[in-house]
Amino acid sequence: MRFPLRLPAQHRGYKWLAAATIASLAFLFALVLHRAPRVSIAIGRLDEVLYDSFYRLRKPVDRQAGPVVIVAVDDKSLRAIDQGYVNGNAYGWPWPRDFWGEIVTYLNACGARAVAFDVLFSERTVYSRDGDDDVFAEKIDAVKVPVVFATVVTEPQKPGPFVPPVRKPILSAANIDEDEEVIRIYNASVRGVDSIASSTVAAYTRQPFSPSSPQFRLHYYGPHQAKDGRRTFNYYSAANVIGAALKRPDTGVRPEMFRDKIVLIGAISAGTYDVKASPLSPQCPGVEIQATAIENLLNGHFVHLIPPASEGAFGLMVCVLAAGGVIRPRQVSIKLLAAILAVLVLFGVAIGMFTGRTIHWLPMATPLLGLILSIVGAFAYSYLTEDRQRRLIFRALSQAVSPEMAAEIGRNPAVLKLGGERREMTVMFTDVAGFTDLSEMMEVENLTALMNYYLEEMSSIVLDAKGYVDKYIGDSIMSFWNAPLNQPDHALRACRAALRIQRREQAMQAELRKLGAKNLLTRIGINSGPMAIGNMGSSLKFAYTVLGDSVNLASRLEGANKLYGSQILLAHSTAELVRDAFVVRQLDMLRVKGKNKPMAVYELMEEGTADAALQGRVKGYEAALGFYRTQRWGDAEALLKDVLKEFPHDAPVAALAARIAHLREDPPPADWDGVYVAKSK
Repeated sequence: MRFPLRLPAQHRGYKWLAAATIASLAFLFALVLHRAPRVSIAIGRLDEVLYDSFYRLRKPVDRQAGPVVIVAVDDKSLRAIDQGYVNGNAYGWPWPRDFWGEIVTYLNACGARAVAFDVLFSERTVYSRDGDDDVFAEKIDAVKVPVVFATVVTEPQKPGPFVPPVRKPILSAANIDEDEEVIRIYNASVRGVDSIASSTVAAYTRQPFSPSSPQFRLHYYGPHQAKDGRRTFNYYSAANVIGAALKRPDTGVRPEMFRDKIVLIGAISAGTYDVKASPLSPQCPGVEIQATAIENLLNGHFVHLIPPASEGAFGLMVCVLAAGGVIRPRQVSIKLLAAILAVLVLFGVAIGMFTGRTIHWLPMATPLLGLILSIVGAFAYSYLTEDRQRRLIFRALSQAVSPEMAAEIGRNPAVLKLGGERREMTVMFTDVAGFTDLSEMMEVENLTALMNYYLEEMSSIVLDAKGYVDKYIGDSIMSFWNAPLNQPDHALRACRAALRIQRREQAMQAELRKLGAKNLLTRIGINSGPMAIGNMGSSLKFAYTVLGDSVNLASRLEGANKLYGSQILLAHSTAELVRDAFVVRQLDMLRVKGKNKPMAVYELMEEGTADAALQGRVKGYEAALGFYRTQRWGDAEALLKDVLKEFPHDAPVAALAARIAHLREDPPPADWDGVYVAKSK
């Protein structure tokens, strides 16, 4: 019986080839889905969710000491101005533009490097009849600090409307993609007009600024406001700045707060309708997005997108590793672990790149989809191939072991190791007496039918005893116990099977006679000891079998039955293991052919405890054997004669009596030790 359970190197290579094929097809299918009209929307949405989730894994970076500060129209400012904070007069929103002029004048005096408005001045206000826009323009024209104004750009190369008559206004695009729920990408220019961030950086550095890309992914430093109330950027209430400009003492605003800073002026109150969303904040003021973009441009902080080629190579590599990890192992637990590890590797690498000092974004949806498809495909392939292999193994094993044992081996094929393993086992050889003469007298067809019937019956007994049918050698059967599964009671199982064979053979005699065999007799030899077990042979053919001196001895014992007329002979090692559960009697001290050291051999009589008659039979023979070894021929013959009177068909008794009669006529040499030497196998 052959069991090539560990695949040769080329077969293991086929597994990796299968894994690579499955992974490649899965990843290619994921790429196709990524471009499918409807599916691509879902995949893009998954990328966005993962992108935002990764942002929450980053440690916030405090930018309050950075170059950008924000003067904010917050709820506090709206309430204060509405309650007469400025000269006792109440003003609703929008405020008189003169207030903005006062703020810019104050910031100029504080030494600010640049001021940018994220507030639109595209229409006249209710205060325009009082010259509000003119006063505002005069104050802007009077300051040295560069002031950037926001407009909404709707036409190429053309800023939107701007009402105040400022002499040379720096107009910029305030457009942020309103179609996106979450602002992840910033346009450095809009329809050919520089954005607020680009214009502000140019004003801050006092030199022309040309961004390297028309748009970039924003590198957010933290949420708009943490749970403890702390903000990523420094915010100052617009009302307090106006108060400081009007020299009110209770504002808490000091000039050094704005010295050498970029001051962004914008609204953060929900009532001003300038609330956006970022990956870190569901409500993020638009002015803070502008502040983030300015910091990104100044410091070169961008989210770097992994090139599609690198993304594809990495995704395919992970898919191949996942498919291989599922296909190669046999245990389902290891397959699942490999699949989980592959997913963890994908996420671990992506998260590691995203959470580093510089953000590198690996779009995850397509590799993840490819990975899932690879794992599913690998499991399907593994199930189909291993299930087919399991069925083949089961069918093969069912010819050598019981169905229960075959099922157990199928669940854990590793028990059938390639190569040799040394362990204590019991081996049994059976052989039909006179088979050569029988085969010469019978037709081939009849002989085949006879042997098929005989081997079927005897093998079934071995399998029922959970033995392993190693091979058929003509009419002989070689079987063993304690492999491939552990069987501590291997000797007991072998002896039990031998007695069942003996009984079954008697019950089969009528059927055997019909098939052409009269008085068929099976001789059995059993030995227990250390043996080498495993798949042995060549690369062309090998078999799961046992080797060793202990195996050879069992074969010799089967043949030695002819010397005693016995049917089941046990080696001393087996007899010691089973004597508490079976009745055995020592037949002789025998030196088998090929061995120098003599050994005690035993006849297996019966399972269980001997009755009085069987005890007398065993004791009478063994006592006679003792007299025989000391050459007390007369005493030995007397005991044997008594046993034969009660058991006239006891062949070993008759054989020993005949041997003594021969020795009387031809006495042994003076140094005779009572050991019988077998002349043949």
